[in-house]
Amino acid sequence: MNRPEPAPLPAGEALLSRATPSRIGELEVLRTIAVIMVLLEHVSGNLVFWPSHLAKQIQQSGAWTGVDLFFAISGFVIARSLLPKLDETRDVRAFMRTSVEFWIRRAWRLWPSAWFWLAAPLVLCLTFNRSGVYGGFKGNWEMAVAGILNLANFHFAAVFMRAPPGTAFVQWSLSLEEQFYMLLPFAAFMLRRRLPYLMGIILLYAFFMHTPYSPLAIVTRSGAVAAGVLLAIWSFHPTYQDCAPVFLARRRLARIAVLAGGIAALVTLAGSQCPVVPFFLGPVAIIAAMLVWAGSYGEGYLWRPGWPRTIMEILAARTYSLYLVHIPVYFAMHEIWFRRYGQATPTPRQAVAYLFGAVAALAVVAELNHRILERPLREYGKILARHYAARA
Repeated sequence: MNRPEPAPLPAGEALLSRATPSRIGELEVLRTIAVIMVLLEHVSGNLVFWPSHLAKQIQQSGAWTGVDLFFAISGFVIARSLLPKLDETRDVRAFMRTSVEFWIRRAWRLWPSAWFWLAAPLVLCLTFNRSGVYGGFKGNWEMAVAGILNLANFHFAAVFMRAPPGTAFVQWSLSLEEQFYMLLPFAAFMLRRRLPYLMGIILLYAFFMHTPYSPLAIVTRSGAVAAGVLLAIWSFHPTYQDCAPVFLARRRLARIAVLAGGIAALVTLAGSQCPVVPFFLGPVAIIAAMLVWAGSYGEGYLWRPGWPRTIMEILAARTYSLYLVHIPVYFAMHEIWFRRYGQATPTPRQAVAYLFGAVAALAVVAELNHRILERPLREYGKILARHYAARA
């Protein structure tokens, strides 16, 4: 009896099936490193409110470039999945079907948790705010509206150093990504093979931002996302495999040097105490993309398999929750400390207990958000997207 021929893959799936797996362990490691950089960046002034030389030094470093590393990972992963499907669309109807399915998945993946942590500060600033750390209702309300409209980045730039930005100010980066990924399908469909030129222009523009400390430049920087998209486009070309850094697989010290050196370059370039070049947003995007390139093959060129990588991958699944909840948790610890001790400078023992308590609270709240909101609704979004695609 002859076996039936396998059904042909849907549009774009043939090309996508030749790509690397949807989750690459080494990129998950980079994702964890990126969120740790951001958590450390926000310690001074948000968690540690007393004079601390170490916290101040971390804040003055360029640890905030962890966001750019996030952007590069995001650009690569999403473009590698989405662009092959769009490449097979030949009419507006097929384009809209593919794009809407993508937007449904992304909305249910991100928006429920984001909206919850836009709403939570509205309650906290009224009920748990004796120290005033959560700010006023007005600032949190404005940020909530801006976040729901995916305009949090522009709102943050508008109020920067003028008015309190609201507890959920970190959601500016989510708005920037949503703006980018709302437009990317249209650009891919209309430009086709010319899409790399547009991404190259966006990346090149980052090199000419001579005022990188201006709020608007910071919250609209898309160079790292564009670099990740370019890397994804290249990953479908034979030269991508030809250029694999295979020498790193056999040299542990070289892997450590590449990873540690790349992170050190990011924080040094963007550090306020030692500005290397005045237009560092472009180099930051390139370095972030190079780290993603080294890890994108999934062959251990950046971090070999083992229990440390397993732990990092577990943390990576919770990076979105950690990013959303860390400022509200930092503020909660500040409020608890204020109610217990006032604003007195803590003793070393008190400070250690306070910081360990913050880490524990952060882990618990992030895990609850991941289990209750993020993961179940992400899976529900996948179901809705499949149902939509089937009906369409």
